[in-house]
Amino acid sequence: MSTQTESTGPPRSGWEQRPDAGANPSPPVGHPAEAIRDAAGKIAELREFIAYYIAARIDALKLTARNIGIYAGLGLIGLVAGATVVVMAVALLLVGIAGAWGALFGGRMWLGDIVTGVIFLGILAVGVLVGMKVLTGVFKTKTVLKYESRQRHQREQFGRDVHDETQPAAPGRPGR
Repeated sequence: MSTQTESTGPPRSGWEQRPDAGANPSPPVGHPAEAIRDAAGKIAELREFIAYYIAARIDALKLTARNIGIYAGLGLIGLVAGATVVVMAVALLLVGIAGAWGALFGGRMWLGDIVTGVIFLGILAVGVLVGMKVLTGVFKTKTVLKYESRQRHQREQFGRDVHDETQPAAPGRPGR
């Protein structure tokens, strides 16, 4: 026998303790117990990857919410600043007009203030009334057109509309 050939003894089952294995015997490669242990490791790995993905998605949503909050705050600051500029411009304009009226009334500045206030409030009231009249007219027109269209569709589809159902039956015309 050569030194490289081993003696062929009984086949090993794989459960025997190897000299380098320590106190824990390990199942042979391809054994179901090893496959289960490998699957458990893969499941743990998958669980960790899913948790990582979910945490990343949550952090992305938090970042989006934070950015929305920041931009909303900046927009609010811009809105307040813009409104302040408009209010100040109107106030300065009205003070100037009141001063002009006061000068026309012989230096009676209080009278200029009153006349300016009355004129401004009158213009504002007329503008609101005209605007409301226009808006209600537009809304009414759109509503009438909407229901006329629905009635036309009912006549096309059913041969009659809801308006026909509310009228009493005419002689010679079948009723409901």
